[in-house]
Parts: sequence; C-alpha cells; structure tokens
Amino acid sequence: MIDGKLIKFHREDSGLTQEQLAQGICSTTHLSKIERGITEYSREITDLLAKRLRINMEAERARYQSLQLKLADWNDAVIMIRSCEIHQLKSEIEKEPLRFLSDFFVQYQLLLARYYLFLDQPEKAKDILDMLEKKNDVSSPFEQNLLLHVKGIYFFSTRKFNSCIQALNQIDDEYPNSEYYFHLALAYHSIHSNTFAYYYGQRALQFFQKTLNILRVIDSETLILIQLNAKEPFDMEQNKQQYDKLLRLCESVNSKERAHKIHNNLGFEYFRRKRYPESKESYEKALALITEKTPASYYLVTLSGYILSCMKGYLLSKEELHHLSVKGLTRAKEHQDPSLVFFEIYLLSLKEDEEELYTYIEKTALPHFKCTGSQLMYQHYERKLFLYYVKTGQTEKGFQLASEKMSNEISYYELE
Repeated sequence: MIDGKLIKFHREDSGLTQEQLAQGICSTTHLSKIERGITEYSREITDLLAKRLRINMEAERARYQSLQLKLADWNDAVIMIRSCEIHQLKSEIEKEPLRFLSDFFVQYQLLLARYYLFLDQPEKAKDILDMLEKKNDVSSPFEQNLLLHVKGIYFFSTRKFNSCIQALNQIDDEYPNSEYYFHLALAYHSIHSNTFAYYYGQRALQFFQKTLNILRVIDSETLILIQLNAKEPFDMEQNKQQYDKLLRLCESVNSKERAHKIHNNLGFEYFRRKRYPESKESYEKALALITEKTPASYYLVTLSGYILSCMKGYLLSKEELHHLSVKGLTRAKEHQDPSLVFFEIYLLSLKEDEEELYTYIEKTALPHFKCTGSQLMYQHYERKLFLYYVKTGQTEKGFQLASEKMSNEISYYELE
C-alpha cells in the first residue's frame, strides 16, 4: 500500500497522468488500483514505475518511515516541552516533501498548528484549522482526536473556555495523548469549575508522572494546589511551603516560566487574604521573571494583579497606577487580549467617575465575562453593579439584576 501512495505522490508531483506513467508497463486501471492500494502487484511493475519516475523505491520507503517517526517525535517534543528539539524537528520535517502525502498531510498540519500555539501565535493556528475544516480531509480516529485536541488548545488560548471544554470532551478513549486532561483541567479552572479542574488535574498528573515529564508535573501540581484553595483558602503558611517546594523544583530544571506562574499564583493568594504588601512583592517577583519569550497574556495577567493589589493596598500613587494601567491597556490592544477589560476598569476607577465606571461594567464588562465563561469575574462585577444600583437608588435596575440572577440560580436543595 505504501508503494502505491508513493507512486501516486511522485506521479502527481511530476505532472504525469496515470495513462502517461502506465504506458508500456501496465494498464491505467491496474495503476489506479495500485495507487489506491486495492490490488496485488508484482515488484517488477513497481520498479518499472519507479524507474520512469526517477525514484528509488527502497529509499522512498525509508523516507516514508523516517517522516512517520519524526512526526511522532515532534508531537512528543511538544508534550514534553523540549524547545530546542521542537524547532529542530520542525526544520527537518519541512525539508521533506513527503509531508504533503495524504498519509501525513493532516497530521503535519495539525502538529504545525500546535507548534504555532506553542509559540503563542493563535491566529496562524486558526488559519490551519479553518483550512482543514474547508477541505474536510480529517479521516482517521487519531486525526479526529488530534483535531479536537488542537481546537481545544486554540479555544483556550483565545479564552473561549466553554468551546475548549466542548471540544476536549469529544475526545475518545482511543486517543493515546492523555495530556489533553491537563488542558481540560485548565479550561474548567478558568470557568471556576473547581471539582472538574481538580479531577482532570489529577488525571493529567498521573500521565505526566508516568511519562517522567517533570515540567508538566510542576504545571499539574500547581493547578491542583490552586483548586484546593478555590472555595475555602488553606492556611497561608502551609500554602507558602507547598509553593516553595514547587519553586525549588522549577529552579532544579531552570524553568523561569513556571517560577513566574507560581509567584503570580502566590500574589493572588495573598491578595485574596487582603495581605496586599506581600501580594505586591509576589507579583513583583513574577514580573521580574518576564522575558521576551513570555506570552503576552501571562505578562498581562500578572500586571493586572500587581495593579489591583497596589490599588487596594494604596501602595502606589495614582500617577503610577495610571501609567501602569495605560501600559497594560496598550499592550492588551496590541495583542487583542481580553484582559483589556480589566485595564479599562482600573483607569475608570482611578478617574473616580462612578457613573462612567458602572456603565462600562454594565454594557461591556459583564457581557464580556458572560461570553468568555468567566463565571467568577461575572459574579464579582455583577455584585458590585447591584450594590451601586442600591446605593444610587436605581431600584428598578437593581431588581432586574437580582431577578435575572435568581432565575438563573440552581437550587441544590431541590434539583429542577
């Protein structure tokens, strides 16, 4: 079957018709069946066809098998986050014309989309996903699952968390890459569904421990620790000890990116407990670990947390806070990052015009949080808006907001 696919590939690459290639060797019908892999054929025929195409079949089979292995290695390198190997394999694979063979085309394109997502270039990944959707060329169960996995990562990178969950939950048990459990856990965490985030985080951790993927073990342990603090915050000193262990592990594998995330999470845990000076210090450590390779979204999340801690704790002047908020908003607009909503809120808060601030929250922020599935932020700003309506005597608006909330609440006493 491989011989037939290779012959078809090189025939089309040479611009020959089946009739031209088969002339004097075999019938056009027989060649068609060879190319489709639905007939027996003699070695002599394929050798004659290869000779006319000026290829060596033995060498072509070796190239086929080599590319098969390289694509698998490329996928593994992305899972293991071996950056040098990721770029090296991409370079080697792109030198191989057989990547456009039907056996490899879809897998190669999906792994290329995954590569762009690894580089935080979701727009390039989307172009590939759109192209594959138009071609409707995804056939094998592995390709279908890989497509769902890449779609899920893309949706997460663009903060469409519900779409991410929907895509990843369609992956079946035949898919060998259990890494997707981690992406599923991240998506559930992002919509504050902590039980599911914890469950899938544990499944991801088991997979990464089994495959000795230390970097992803750190990621999973960090995510699980966040879920344990989600509803009722643990003792902060115990938390700090756990985070310090993870930071030492980051140091042992020289992962500044993960150390950045851990300091960022520590900053948030201190913020929740209204320990603003310590929160500010943790966010400063996280910002100090930002490099040119750090995705813009990570930087913006940390900057947002830093600004909010300083605002709540009165740790910076209004001028400094305004400067940082403008900086964040500009960067968010450049990268079309959804965090621009937070920087707009900070600037309006500093402006001290409550009417303008709460109009923005009502008309822009709440619809945005609802669209992205950010339930916690929606609830937070919905409550702030309700209290503003009560304070300013806008009882009708306040009643409408409360009515909508009550209508959407689920009764845990009597399931409806």
